[in-house]
Amino acid sequence: MIGSRPGRHTTPELPSLEPGTQLLDVDSEASRAVHALTVDHVLLSSGDACWIDPGPHARSAPFVELAPSDRILDRIRLARGFTPFQHLALIESAPELLSDRTELVVVPEIDGRYRDDDLLAGEGRELLLSALAALARIAREHEIPVLVTRVADDEFGRPIAHAASRELHCRSTPFGPRFLTGDGDGETLVYPVDGGASVQTTLAFWKRVLAARTPLYDGPGLHQEVTHRGSN
Repeated sequence: MIGSRPGRHTTPELPSLEPGTQLLDVDSEASRAVHALTVDHVLLSSGDACWIDPGPHARSAPFVELAPSDRILDRIRLARGFTPFQHLALIESAPELLSDRTELVVVPEIDGRYRDDDLLAGEGRELLLSALAALARIAREHEIPVLVTRVADDEFGRPIAHAASRELHCRSTPFGPRFLTGDGDGETLVYPVDGGASVQTTLAFWKRVLAARTPLYDGPGLHQEVTHRGSN
């Protein structure tokens, strides 16, 4: 799919997330793409998301700033694993956090904790493979997307690409981020909606993109009360 060009459409396009493990490969300037895709999918699906983090990304502020509704945190469950073993335990216990409203699981930098120098030789790879297997089961049994990113495209991170059913690549351009599918079947181009000549792919930019997509989110899902499993 080819995305909109400046001046031709008022609603920017973002790639849709399909059931299965989705590997998002982003450059440093487009690092907030994973937050934007998460908010977009949650709002479009009228569902919830489970975000399992290695530590630094799971902050509430980016979601609140990005979302058209300040109640987005009712729809995203955040969990942090500060050690390799905590991180894997969270992933393996993730099915207990999911409900029939869960439409997305997000694990940014899935390989980050398993690269720790204090792990035994080969231990990090084993932990990573266990994490990938657990996420594959979630995607298969719940028939939902599992969105992951990785620290680096190197030998250690290669199993992540092998486990992914689909790859998305997000690269910065003078006009905004450019998404490409790994199989080359299509692309989605995101441009500023005000006809600007260039943008910075910062949190402010993603906020503008999602604000422009607000008409797509209209419906009962944006305003429903959400009750998570185990909450009172």
